[in-house]
Amino acid sequence: MRRLLLAPLLILIGSCTNQETSIHKGPPVPAAAPALNEDVSLVELDYGRFQILYDCQRGEPHRFTYTATEDRSAIPRVDNFRVDRSLPEGCKGQHSASTYSTTPGFDRGHLAPSNHFDDSIQAMNASNMMTNIVPQLSSHNRVTWYRTETLTECYRDFKPIKVIGGVVFGDMLEDLMNDHFVKSHGVATPEAFWKVLLTTDETDQPTVIAWWIPHKKGLGTNLDPFVRTVREIEVLLGPYEPPINIPEELKDIKPARSWELPTGCDLE
Repeated sequence: MRRLLLAPLLILIGSCTNQETSIHKGPPVPAAAPALNEDVSLVELDYGRFQILYDCQRGEPHRFTYTATEDRSAIPRVDNFRVDRSLPEGCKGQHSASTYSTTPGFDRGHLAPSNHFDDSIQAMNASNMMTNIVPQLSSHNRVTWYRTETLTECYRDFKPIKVIGGVVFGDMLEDLMNDHFVKSHGVATPEAFWKVLLTTDETDQPTVIAWWIPHKKGLGTNLDPFVRTVREIEVLLGPYEPPINIPEELKDIKPARSWELPTGCDLE
């Protein structure tokens, strides 16, 4: 269970969200991502504390959603990864829950992280379903993407945070070069990860931040280059992905830089 000095945190989140926020109406900065095929339908898998938008045809998670609330517990993590046997009939899933070991340097990367459900054994166990897992470069999982998780972990003690995120799979030849685990697990490797955090500031006004992060090594913990507007991310996802479920008036907001990690945050 984590403890924060909330007075400094009030100042910090206010400075991060109010003074450095602009309305960004320019064209998307990052390169376009492969759009979802028109004939692909997505189903929602409801695991109680989090939901996964899932491509049954290809056996790929596309999006995850949950609400991170104040941390009141610290149940130890158990890595009981397993295949979800309750998928709808005809819905493809990964056929192994073992580590991605055929090519070194990859983790079983969580979309909805187990630590954000550490008040519930049931929810933590659900987060280890392979429908919530993708092959992820170890440095990306443990450093860059982890930074988005630690920001959520710290700021959720201030106000509840709606978390929406996902991964993007490409079909271009260069995108297929990292698909090392199709034979062993039946799943491709993402080309990009994205995440949106929606919360409120010290005056109870909504505030949002979003990142589009390439799936590459060596990106470090500085998320500033990856800050995007929600609308930019929607454009990158393509016309056949559903819109990101936040108010339209917030979709063009772009902080000048990523949120800072507050001091005194216990990440247990």
